[in-house]
Amino acid sequence: MKRTDNCTHPDGTLEHLQKRIQELEMSLQLYQEESIRRRDILETSREYLQTVIDNIGDPMIVIDTGFHVVLANKKLREKTGGIDPVKEDLYCYDVTRLCKMPCPRQKNTCQLKKMLKKKSQVNMTRVHTDGNGGKRYVDIVAAPILDNSGNIVYIIESCRDITERMEMEEALRGSEIRYRSLFEHSCDAIYIVETEGEEAGRILSANQAACEMHGYTEKELRRLSITDLNDTQESASKALRRIKRILDGENLRVEATHKKKDGTVFPVEASASLMKAGDKKYILIIYRDISQRRQAEEERDRLMKELEQKSQIDGLTGLLNRQYLDKRIKEEMKRAKRYGNPLAMIMFDIDNFKKINDSYGHIAGDKIVQTTADVIREALRDTDVAGRFGGDEFIILLTETDMDTGAKVAERIRRKIEKADIPYKKNQVINFTISLGICRYDDKVKTVEDFIAKADKALYTAKSLGNNRVCKIEE
Repeated sequence: MKRTDNCTHPDGTLEHLQKRIQELEMSLQLYQEESIRRRDILETSREYLQTVIDNIGDPMIVIDTGFHVVLANKKLREKTGGIDPVKEDLYCYDVTRLCKMPCPRQKNTCQLKKMLKKKSQVNMTRVHTDGNGGKRYVDIVAAPILDNSGNIVYIIESCRDITERMEMEEALRGSEIRYRSLFEHSCDAIYIVETEGEEAGRILSANQAACEMHGYTEKELRRLSITDLNDTQESASKALRRIKRILDGENLRVEATHKKKDGTVFPVEASASLMKAGDKKYILIIYRDISQRRQAEEERDRLMKELEQKSQIDGLTGLLNRQYLDKRIKEEMKRAKRYGNPLAMIMFDIDNFKKINDSYGHIAGDKIVQTTADVIREALRDTDVAGRFGGDEFIILLTETDMDTGAKVAERIRRKIEKADIPYKKNQVINFTISLGICRYDDKVKTVEDFIAKADKALYTAKSLGNNRVCKIEE
């Protein structure tokens, strides 16, 4: 067998082994250099990331894939009372517990574990109890930080206290519930109406009271325009013009007449204003059926008119009383002066009235006064004025009447009274007469008192001549 110096080894030659050792040593050196470089890069990245998160206003941490905290910003350290979770070697759930935030430590609820699989951002809202026993709401956003190979290196997590916002949203939901309750249970008809385009005026929503008031179902009302509720085309046109005024910012309160589905017409009071929901504008209209109020107002007006009439009327005769008689005399004097029309005044009383009262009693006397008033009403026109001046004295104003015509009217009244029979005890009757004085209004008459005094002078002349007659004063 031939001998050789180069021995063969199953794993290779000696030179080969030496070369492999050198390669391994070189690789180890390169690995160490790369590790140092990576560490330097990592430290540089950590410093840069620390600078970035320190300038963020929300509490923020950076954790590794084992959920250890590797960075925490200033805001988080403030929230934890100055504790540095990196130095304390804390986990994310330790930090969240210190911050009194929710702790997702249970495997089946931890959203961060899901992130490790999906490598995508997760959002969470947690509820926890603060030191005072109050609820705190925290919005948590966690996002992965990937290396060049697409593997998760770190997770950056921010926490924002949204308690105030959540409380506001709860308050708004409560307000919406209260609004809906008011909307549905209001005794007044409430409509929400479209404001834009060709649909302006279309009913979008109506409460139960609206359905009952107008006799439609809600589905039927939503097919109508608010103008369809008006009783006439003219009032519908007014409703469209009012919509434009509301859109211009005016709040309206008007009365109108509406028509029910069955054709019944009834009065309503409407108040309307603009309401906004996001970028949309609507009109809120509240209708109140004022039928009963109208009836009450009409009854009130009737009673007021009746009261006014009673305040003007003498209770025994139904003619004007003294106070209102003076007012009407003054008005007619002004009218006669303005238009130059003649005006005559008759003043009369019942002859021997005191003796009649003494003989037959005051009840008989009252009956005589009432009979005299009845005769006056029958003898006068609607434009004439008659009143009880006092006791058994009366005054009549004959508008647009000269002295001769006035004297004829006075004589007609005198004769009618002379023929009157007042029933008294069984088959007895009472007869009586009156004396009348008449005068005309002229430039010498300046006041109501002047006019009455002039007529009284004529009456005195008639009385002095023996009663039951008409006397006139021409001057």
